[in-house]
Amino acid sequence: MTMNTPMLVTFLVYILGIVTIVSLAYCITHNFDDYILGSRRFGALVTAFSAGASDMSGWLLMGLPGAIFLSGISESWIAIGLTIGAYLN
Repeated sequence: MTMNTPMLVTFLVYILGIVTIVSLAYCITHNFDDYILGSRRFGALVTAFSAGASDMSGWLLMGLPGAIFLSGISESWIAIGLTIGAYLN
């Protein structure tokens, strides 16, 4: 694999972004509660997004492929139900 300029620039911008986010998080984290709960500063919207993302992660990465593997492609209707449920949620 050869290194070219756009790939190198993209990688360096990504690394710089990660280091910036980590540095900011380190500065505002003072104890374990800050780390785990964000000092409870986040509202209901962030909590709802977090719960929805955790739920969808479990279904989409484990449940849906497992159901399709066991029962065949006819189980792919679950994805439609999950999409509608996430929208209504």
